[in-house]
Amino acid sequence: MGGYGSGRWGGYSKRETVEDCRVLDASRWTREKFFRPDALVSGTWQWTDAVTGEQRSALGYEVNAAAETPYARLRYSITRTGENLDYQIRLESTLPRLGGRRWWFVCPLVTNGRPCGRRVGKLYLPPGGKYYGCRHCYSLTYESSQTSNHLMERLMRYGGLENLMRTVRSR
Repeated sequence: MGGYGSGRWGGYSKRETVEDCRVLDASRWTREKFFRPDALVSGTWQWTDAVTGEQRSALGYEVNAAAETPYARLRYSITRTGENLDYQIRLESTLPRLGGRRWWFVCPLVTNGRPCGRRVGKLYLPPGGKYYGCRHCYSLTYESSQTSNHLMERLMRYGGLENLMRTVRSR
């Protein structure tokens, strides 16, 4: 393990991050008024290149928050395989203590033969993925948790380089 050509360096293997993925955000969809209890809402959701503004990908959606079992239906194509996908993701809502309604996606993925069913605020589609799912099912991490040694944070925490060196020598 971790030998030459294995893609590992020093026993460390970089995991996929949420920043590498397409994201569906229930909070944003709430702000955009997708979850309206009185209507069936449908349209197209697009991702664009931050620099050029060019469309990178898109999906068709249909949200029915008024149904007995609320759902979001997703329709999109996988370019590399030419496969067309069309499936539903169950929605749930909670009533926060201070009022309003908070909407959640229910993860539709099945891992190790068991449906996930986690109530999550975001669903991810990693590069090479086929279905949207939670970060737990895809074992996604955050870019910030993979950065090296956080030297400046430790310097601030220990009160400067001299205190850090004293702490290291005393160990």
